[in-house]
Parts: sequence; C-alpha cells; structure tokens
Amino acid sequence: MNAMHQYLFDAYRAARVGEPPPPEPGTHDLAVLRALRDRRRFERVLAGRPARGGLRRALRRAGAFGTGLFRTARSRTAPSRTGPSPTGPCRTAPVAGRHPAD
Repeated sequence: MNAMHQYLFDAYRAARVGEPPPPEPGTHDLAVLRALRDRRRFERVLAGRPARGGLRRALRRAGAFGTGLFRTARSRTAPSRTGPSPTGPCRTAPVAGRHPAD
C-alpha cells in the first residue's frame, strides 16, 4: 500500500465519521524540508561551524566539483559574438523570396 492508498482510506473513514479529511500526501513536504535545513544550520552554529556551504564543501572534498558533474553557469564559457558564425547564415540577412514590409 502506498501513501495515496492510505490517504484514500483515511479520507473515506473521516467522511463516514464526520471528521475533516487528512491533508493530501505531499502537502507539507517543502515545509518539512525547510525545517530540517533550518535545524541543521542551527546545530552547525551551536557547534561553532559555518552555517552555510557545508554540502558544497563536502562535495568539493569528495572531488565532485570541478569534474563537470556539478558545473555552474559561471563556469560555462559563452560563445564568441565577435563575427558572423561560420556554421550558418546571419540571422539578420533577408530571406530569399520575402520583401520587407512597406
């Protein structure tokens, strides 16, 4: 039985007894994750460690950063815009068979 089946059974029982239905599965997931994150930050502060950057620092120690596994937008190189593209026509050139609007 999964969470949705359990929810349907509980909602049916609540309707028969006249109670309000339980919250749908996944309703409070984000709130629980935020509370967990805040609790872990609080415990880090109490222990005298920095409150932020623990996950990224652990991944960097494990060698995950820098291998392309977790590249950020800043690490990607932007295409050069100095001249026309050698792979195709310029996008501003007129298309054959079309006339500009008068």
